[in-house]
This record gives sequence, C-alpha cells and structure tokens, in this order.
Amino acid sequence: MRYTLRSTGILSRSLHRCAVVARYSPQFGRSVATWTPLAAAFNRKPEKKLFSIFNRQRKGLFGNSLLGDPSGFYLFKEQADIEADRLVREATSSIRTRNVVEIFDDLSNALCRVADMAECIRVLHGDSQFAASAEEASSAMNDLVENLNTNRPLYMALKKVVDAGQDVKPMDDIDRYVARLFLVDFEAAGIHLEERKRKEVVKLNAKVLAAGMTFSRRCYEPHYVDAGMIPDAIKPYFHSDGKHIVIGNLMSDAPNEAVREAAYRVFLMPDQHQLEPLQEMLTNRFHLAKLVGFSSHSDRISRESVLGSAGKIEQFLETLSHNLRPHWESNKKELLDLKRQENPRATSLYPWDTTYLMTLARSRDADTEASQYMSYFPLGACMDGLSRLFESIYDVHFVIEDASDEDLWAADVYKLSVRSAEDEVLGLIYCDLYQRPDKSSPDCHFSIQGGRRLPDGSYQIPKVVLSLNYEPPQSGVPCLMNFDQIDNLFHEMGHAMHSMLGRTRYQHVTGTRTSTDFAEIPSTIMEYFSSDPRVLSQISRHYASGEALPESLLGKVCAARRKFSALDFQLQTLYAVTDQRFHGSVEPKDLLKIFADLHDEYAPFKYVPNTAWPTRFGHLFPYGGRYYSYLLARAVASDIWGKLFKADPFSREAGRKFRDHLLSHGGGRPPLELISNTLEHTPTVNEFVEALIDQTKV
Repeated sequence: MRYTLRSTGILSRSLHRCAVVARYSPQFGRSVATWTPLAAAFNRKPEKKLFSIFNRQRKGLFGNSLLGDPSGFYLFKEQADIEADRLVREATSSIRTRNVVEIFDDLSNALCRVADMAECIRVLHGDSQFAASAEEASSAMNDLVENLNTNRPLYMALKKVVDAGQDVKPMDDIDRYVARLFLVDFEAAGIHLEERKRKEVVKLNAKVLAAGMTFSRRCYEPHYVDAGMIPDAIKPYFHSDGKHIVIGNLMSDAPNEAVREAAYRVFLMPDQHQLEPLQEMLTNRFHLAKLVGFSSHSDRISRESVLGSAGKIEQFLETLSHNLRPHWESNKKELLDLKRQENPRATSLYPWDTTYLMTLARSRDADTEASQYMSYFPLGACMDGLSRLFESIYDVHFVIEDASDEDLWAADVYKLSVRSAEDEVLGLIYCDLYQRPDKSSPDCHFSIQGGRRLPDGSYQIPKVVLSLNYEPPQSGVPCLMNFDQIDNLFHEMGHAMHSMLGRTRYQHVTGTRTSTDFAEIPSTIMEYFSSDPRVLSQISRHYASGEALPESLLGKVCAARRKFSALDFQLQTLYAVTDQRFHGSVEPKDLLKIFADLHDEYAPFKYVPNTAWPTRFGHLFPYGGRYYSYLLARAVASDIWGKLFKADPFSREAGRKFRDHLLSHGGGRPPLELISNTLEHTPTVNEFVEALIDQTKV
C-alpha cells in the first residue's frame, strides 16, 4: 500500500511494504553454500553512521548537497519555484520549439522531486527540524500546484495541443495519451471554470486537505474510558493511567472473548472529535466534485482507472457481493462451529470474533502456529530470495550499496541498487525496514525520483524508499519474519519493482504514478509469490542451522492461510461499498446511519449499536473513492498469475511477458489496454468477479 497525500490538478499522479545447507536450485539457477553478501548485510543492521551535529562534512540527503541541514529544503524549494516559472513561460510562449507535453513533464519533474522527497522526510526523519522543514517545503509545493491549477494561459496551451492532436514536433500515441492525462488532471481541478468558481475550488481543496489530515491523525488516537466501565476480571489485559482504561486498538487476536468485545466497543465508540473532520472532508469533497462538473467525487477520480467510472465500480462490488454469499456463509458456519468448541453456549458470531477464530482455525489446519516458522525466514534470506527470484524471472538482481557518499535520515537504512545482467544500474531502493521510537509510518513506499527518458537518450533512474516496521536484529539474532511480514515485504517490493523496471518516456507516468486500481496490481501479484510453497521453500533458511523447510510442509501452511478468503473478501467489499457511498452522488450527512444500513446489507455479522467504525477507517482520506482497488487488483493479479506464473513461478519467459507488456510502461498507456495485452484478451467485470470467486474455492 502507498500512503500519500494526493493533490488534484496537473501533478495529481505525481504528488500522490552463519552458514546454510548447500543446495542447488534449478529454478534459481545457482547453489547457495553460505550467506551471500546481500543476505549477510540484511541479517545485521547497516554499519552506516548517521550524520550528527558533530559531523562537519554532511553530504546531503540522497546525495543532494543542498540537504545537508534542514534549511536546505528552503533552497531546494526555491530552485523548483524558479524552474517552474521558466517552464510556464516556455509552455505559453508563441515561439516555443518543444512539444508542450515535454515541457509539462519537466514541470512535473521539477515539482515532484521536491514534493516527493519532502513527504518522505517529513514522515521518516527523526530530527524534528528536518521533519518541520520538509513539511514546510511540502506545503509550499502544494501551494505552487494550486497556483498552477489556476493558470489559464498554461491550460489553454495544453488544451489547444490535445484538441488538435499535434504540436510543433510530431506526436505519437504515448505523447497524446500523457498530454490528455495532464489535461484531465487540470480540468479535475476546475481550470475550465470562471474565476469565481476557480477560487472556490482552491478553498474547497484546502478544506479537504486540512480536514483529511486532522481525521487521519485522530482516527488512530486511543480511547480513554472510566475504569469502572470495564469488568474487574479483564482489567489486567488493558493499559491504565490510574483513573482510566486506555484502549488503542481492537485487540482482535486476544483469546478471551470478553477482552475482544470490550476493546471493540470502546475503541469504536462514537466520538464527535473524530467524526467532525471526517464529515467536513466528505462534505467538501462532494461539493468540490459538483463544482467541477462531476456527479460525485468517486466519478471525478475514476475516469482514467481500470474500470473507468463510478458506475462500473458499483457494478463490480454489487456483483461480487452477490456471488460471494454462499461462500462466506460456509466460512461463517465453520467459524461458529469452532467458537462452540470453546463456548458450547455460543449462538452467534460477532465482529470481534473473526480475526481470532480464523487465526485459530488456520493454525489447526497447518498443525502448528505459523509463528513457529519465523526462525526459517530471517530478513537476509528473504531479501536474497527476492533478488534470486527477480534474477530468475526478470534477469535483474540486487546489490547492496555503500551509502557513504550521502546522508541518511536514520542509521539503519539500507541502500540497494537494482542491476541488469550487464550490471547496469536500473534504479535505487532505500530500505527503511525497522521500527524506531520516532517512526510512525505505516508499511508503505515513497517515490523519490521518477524514471524518464532524457533528451540525450540516457535514462533518469528511479529512486524509491520502502518503509516497513520489523523488529531489528538483537543479540546476534537477525530480524525473523512471520508470513504476514513476508507478504508485506513482497507487496511493497512489487511497488518498487514497478518503478525499477519501468522505462517510461515521461516521469509523470513512471511506476506507480497511475490509477490506484492499476498501481496495486504489480504489488498484489507479488503476494502470490510469497504464498507459493515452491517460492517459500527456496527462500527458507534457518538463521542458525541453515536448514530449509520442505515444500510439502509449507504447502500445508499456505493452504491454511488461504482459508476464509470469501469472508475476507466480503468484509473488504463492505469497506469498499462504504467508501463509494461516502463519496457518491448523494451528499453523505448521517455517516453512522449510512454505515449501519450498509453493514446490515453487506456484512456477514449484525451491526453493533453505539459503535462508529467509519471514524477508524483511515483509508478514507488517502484512498477516498479508491478502496475498491485492492479487490480489483487482486482479481487482475489472480488472472495474470494463473496465465503466466502458476505453472512455474520462476519462469523467465513469463517474467519477460509481464515486464514487457505491463511493468515497463508504468502508467504511460491506458491501464485496461496494458491488462488486456498481458492477458491477451479484454476482461469484463464479470470475469474480474469470477477470478475472486475462484480463489475462495481453493
């Protein structure tokens, strides 16, 4: 998942997880007798020294000499201002010699290299001065974009070219498509409106951003309740400040049902402090969509998506929900039977039961708890396994790089290059993988520099940051991964490789700079690799003994983890439908009643009165109107996996097809076209649904 604040307008796409047993692997094509340098590096913390106030020779974040101290972000931002002004004058000149789409991409690149880096440093840097300076730069870039969004001469220069389909130099289909994307983003920001309405658009955008950031912050705050509200028998399970019980999450994996129920009811208690910014954000989004000429916010942001409209999204979710029912009802019956084994008097399942019972059932099917396998998956083995997998399917590999020529925002960040078979550097991945007291970022990835073709024929390589939250190595024991963490690593690496393997003409459409439902496909397909016993058996290496887990044993674990897919999909459908209704063509006014009604219609369990789940639905801000993307991406990824990789997950031919037909293009062609080229036919909504239904039968 990529958590990013998405601006609207011409840059919306861009401003927007010892020794080993010697064994020959015919799939990976080489024997591994000892830890490789890559595996050894990730099995310990980096030795890179973090710069400090005592270090006189700071070299700058990402090697940018301006960013050797916090004040450098001001100069970095000023450079972008100057370059943006020059490019706007060029684009609107009557004697320009370059195509307008090239100039717009230079403008996008100039602003994104500041905005993207600033957003990353704002979130990840432990120095409060650096974080504050980055936030100021990020805010300044948002202001500059809003100003550009009201520049009529700039808009008219672009619109004239898009309408004519030609410019001062010949244009091909890619040039025309990317130019049209710039125009679509421009018009979504209301540039075509009269001046009074354009000013109102700017005000509404500012209100959405402010309310959304407040909502995002508050939806993760704990709830404090009087200690007398919690039964004495379960008080020891909760944190207390003396007078109050503090509940900061759902505690959904607690074996004690009373604990789970109390946590659910308290954590989801209605709270105007949380509800007000959510309501303000949704209301302003609704009015903004209407003002710029759309029936809804969802319709406004879905025009260039895989499905193409809010109506198609609704059709997908409704059809999926209808077809899932018999499958999730079977899942529900199995869970209720399991609950009755623990409590013979149980008559119903409740929302606080599902996670605990599903985990219990999966452990029983696998004959063990999945956590017992963690010793076989040290981080170094997983990273080395990913490198060998990519070498097998894409003919590229990872190399651990020396970061002494640049400053890092934390001492435990790894720097990787992705290299071709000829040792050409295709891109850089900075891996910020460990928990830190000052790190609050969810698992995500940040674009730092987009890839693009340069005028001299060379390529501006992509740079990304992966941010995860693993336990760091301790006392000689490397970070040991559970299966969910392996999934997250593979997922976020899928996003990174979308950027690394893209060779787009324009950085505006590099890698994940595309519609969300399409951007999640390369990351989701990596979860099929991480849940395949053939892949896991090649990666597994006990951190001390070097022993590998047999494929047959991993097969049982992987099969158990796929249990209850129908129930999982139905719950995701409920969340996606809620997101669509909140961003629909009717202004949402009573959010809790809307959700309660949807819960009764779509959820496998009855709604729990006096709870306010939407106030904890953090995705509503960064993914507003787009939450369905996870389900759609899984459907597409399932089809691609079945066609290309299911028979042989190490196939070079399959990897070449996926890379050439989909990954290399980024968002430079219509997403459905890229999917159709990869699958060799154009899938329908019903086929997307059937792909998900098929997964519930495994």
